[in-house]
Amino acid sequence: MGPDLGNYNRAETFQAADAPLLVVDTDLVIRDVNPAYLKATARSYDELIEIPIFEAFPDNPDDAHATGVASGSASFERVFRTARRDHLLHRYDIQSRDDPGTFVRRFWALVNSPLRDATGHLFGALHHVEDVTSTMEPIWDLGSSSSADLNMDQQTWNSLVTALTREALAHQQARMTAEQLQHALDSRVLIEQAKGMIAAREGISIDQAFARLRQHARRHNAILHDVARAVIELGLPV
Repeated sequence: MGPDLGNYNRAETFQAADAPLLVVDTDLVIRDVNPAYLKATARSYDELIEIPIFEAFPDNPDDAHATGVASGSASFERVFRTARRDHLLHRYDIQSRDDPGTFVRRFWALVNSPLRDATGHLFGALHHVEDVTSTMEPIWDLGSSSSADLNMDQQTWNSLVTALTREALAHQQARMTAEQLQHALDSRVLIEQAKGMIAAREGISIDQAFARLRQHARRHNAILHDVARAVIELGLPV
């Protein structure tokens, strides 16, 4: 059983992001996934949620040299060990949607970013992937041929530059999304704490406490998490 993610709330930015994003806990169990990720991997929410990521996406059994699981596991391990973002560009075949027994060749640029709760505890990682198959596949095929074929023409070099540029952009977008998601998580924790304090102080239900919190924010044209912080830190009556 993975750690309790009771304070985790799916942020609107996570849902709306064009970037394919997935959240795993420190046991590498998938705890959330956004629509862009489902589209990129041709999977449904129910096929992935609460499933270990490398059970949902195993290596291609027909490829004796497959390293997707090994390199992916190593990336997550580095994130959890160092609490720093990790980048990877690799081949990782995925099962065909139409024929689960068949694997389709895919190349991915990915970024794994640490996720922390309000106390600073690292509870998982934000997994951002970009499918760069169309750019990397020709280069991979050249590298798999004889050395005489490795004299890349201008078009191939342009493809390589494009792949590296897309990877850099993917990393930048992942960093921005991770920061937005972290802000949303921190705000949710504050709001939950404030609701509990109001409910205990006033002898009312959690729902009633939240209604008061929201009404106060609207009445004073304030941001909800700022009001929640004032309740917690200053004892603001609402």
